[in-house]
Amino acid sequence: MSYFITTDATCDFPQELLNNFTNFKIIPMAYTIDDIEYGIDKQLSGKEFYDKVRNGAMPTTSLITTYTASEFFRPILEDGNDILHICFSSNLSSTYQSVTLAVEELKKEFPNRKIFMLDSKAACSGEALLVYYSLKARDNGMDIESNFNETVERRDHICHYFTPNDLYHLMRGGRVSKTAAVAGTLLQIKPMLYANVDGKLSTIGKVKGRKKALLGLVEYMQDKMIADKNEIIFIAHADCLEDAEFVKEKIIEKTGLTNIIIDYIGPVIGSHTGQGTVALFFVGKDKIEATDDLLK
Repeated sequence: MSYFITTDATCDFPQELLNNFTNFKIIPMAYTIDDIEYGIDKQLSGKEFYDKVRNGAMPTTSLITTYTASEFFRPILEDGNDILHICFSSNLSSTYQSVTLAVEELKKEFPNRKIFMLDSKAACSGEALLVYYSLKARDNGMDIESNFNETVERRDHICHYFTPNDLYHLMRGGRVSKTAAVAGTLLQIKPMLYANVDGKLSTIGKVKGRKKALLGLVEYMQDKMIADKNEIIFIAHADCLEDAEFVKEKIIEKTGLTNIIIDYIGPVIGSHTGQGTVALFFVGKDKIEATDDLLK
């Protein structure tokens, strides 16, 4: 099919799947750490990034500008391709608004090209899972408009559950209160969070101890998942592979599903979660409605 599927660097698309798809591009996003900008011309590996964070570096991120988005899309359109763009949640970043402006201008510039854009209401490997199924649909022959409509419907079934080990990065980004961060660290209280139907982060529970939190992720998956709709499951981690492997083993034990890919939470999302976060992404019956979007 003559159309590209595109997304942005918050997607954290698994490295081992990148070579499986053509006509697929990711808009890079910049982040700064130790006063050096990465993500565009320079890259850090996941291990290098989290080692810097672990040693006290405080990374910051930059949204995609309208100009950057336009310059990214234009060559694809000039080559005669249509575009289906799947964007980072509008409730977590202003990137969606910037890219929307670029798309509206490009539609005028290229009136004979189709550009479909949607708010993923997702992040990290939840966004990646949505992109993955859209790529599969396209490569199986689905036209761009049908794929857009199916992806919009599917996004309310891409479930995101995660547990951070370090609350201070979430506090710095305004996701948790200072009181919760200090008390949680002292008492070893581990929150379990999710991306709700609006694409915001909410708290679903709190437990004492890391292992209980990891097991909690699997329990939520057991409750929500649709077994025959999960062709693949993604687990993302912020440099805590052993914990991610533990979650994988428990999923296999509890559900019998074995096609599970583990990869890093990339630096853009990792700048806000800190090291030690484990996240689980799968197709479920539905997403949870919005409750609180800050941990009090």
